Amino acid sequence: MLRIHFTEADLLNTRVATAPDASWELVLSLRHLRRRVVPPRYAAWRRDVVARMPHTGGPPEDYREVAVAPYWEDIRASVDGDRALRIRALLDGGVNGLLRSYAPTMRWLPPTLHVRSAVDRDYALRGRGLVLQPSHFCHGVGHLPEDPDAPPVLVHPAAQPQSEPPGDKALARLMGATRAGILIAAGTACTAGELARRVGVSAPTVSHHLSALRDAGLLRTVPHGASVLHVRTRTGSALVNSSCAFR
Repeated sequence: MLRIHFTEADLLNTRVATAPDASWELVLSLRHLRRRVVPPRYAAWRRDVVARMPHTGGPPEDYREVAVAPYWEDIRASVDGDRALRIRALLDGGVNGLLRSYAPTMRWLPPTLHVRSAVDRDYALRGRGLVLQPSHFCHGVGHLPEDPDAPPVLVHPAAQPQSEPPGDKALARLMGATRAGILIAAGTACTAGELARRVGVSAPTVSHHLSALRDAGLLRTVPHGASVLHVRTRTGSALVNSSCAFR
């Protein structure tokens, strides 16, 4: 069990990572490759990678190109989905709500975050805050740097997608699967690229649907630095929230 101790300054400086960490995805994927039994979500990935690897008894020198790079969009979609969940928890409950949202992998008992881990360790943040890094290939436990002076980054399993609720299917029948998916994903502000990855469509396709949803008053677009974010309007949220009525 990892016990991460927060001060007030740490709570103010805690944030969620904005993208996958390529080095951690590489290391953690390799661990799954070397296991005889892997969690079901990685079974197809492992089977494909093993089939593409030369039969030399170990991973090839170009392992990243074989096992990680072809799956990068899946990795990013997994991390984006987790980030959207955490942002919603932060908006609804502040930092306490954010830290509580990681159950059952983590348990927030202020001022200490208890994290499932293969090691037993106390870790003081010392005012530096914590970067919460979701990972596609992380499973079951969290990871912190062994060096207490290294930047405090907690690598943890990205949240697993839930089965599609009936309301989502009803909304898809009403307005089409792609537009329904975009509208649902835009519950938290997203770039067009993030929406495209979550829904599984190309950038031009998502741009076309964003325009239609915006013209219908279901989405609004707001500038955010050098980026543009898209988020549901109250009308759009009302449509999503009431979609179960269309079953």
